[in-house]
Amino acid sequence: MSDWFPVVRAWIVQGPLSGVLDLLSSADPNRPLVPGQEFTLAMTLTPSGGAYRTYGYILDDMLGDAVALGDLQGFRLLKNGRYAAFASGTEPSTATCTVKVKADAPDGAMMLPRVVVGLMPAQGDKLTPSSGIEDQGFWVRRHSIPGRALHLHPGARAILPADAEHGLLRTGVGIPRRGTVHCTPDGAVTYQAPASYHGYDFFTCTYEDQDGHSVRSEVVVHIGDLALSPGAMGALHG
Repeated sequence: MSDWFPVVRAWIVQGPLSGVLDLLSSADPNRPLVPGQEFTLAMTLTPSGGAYRTYGYILDDMLGDAVALGDLQGFRLLKNGRYAAFASGTEPSTATCTVKVKADAPDGAMMLPRVVVGLMPAQGDKLTPSSGIEDQGFWVRRHSIPGRALHLHPGARAILPADAEHGLLRTGVGIPRRGTVHCTPDGAVTYQAPASYHGYDFFTCTYEDQDGHSVRSEVVVHIGDLALSPGAMGALHG
């Protein structure tokens, strides 16, 4: 499964018995999800020592309301809301399910899979579980506007147009630390650099789509010769 992305690993040891749970995703956790997107989660259980059952669970308390799980292959949905799979003896097993981001998922909604792995040494024995463990999470972003950089001379100005890609309209702008900004009624923004400053500045812009969903983007401003401002480059790249 080399094209999959690791989400979380959990393990448990009980004497000579052990079990490892690996949850992988076909979607990269470092990239935002969009409403309507579908991807696959795969849970692999790797037992050692020959326990009767090695169980794996995905807990529902951190999945959130923005996604729905379906097409359970090797998983069972329990009454308590957990998604369960198991391996027998020393044979690894893999269970999969699809995850669909709901069409009305709000911007910024999170999905953080939490898992538990447990051992049942012999048939009828009490299950010994690990604690709930989470690592990589997912978040929903309806629109992604990349940040941008402006390179200006001291005292110079730059104009940012009102609209962005995908029909988004600028609805707000943050206050920069050094320069000043002026907004026109149509949403365009003019940034004025300080007259005697060499360094960097930044501010944020907020955009909105036709359905009222908003997204923010950061503007970094390079003013003059950064070599004349000790520490500016370290602060910028730190």
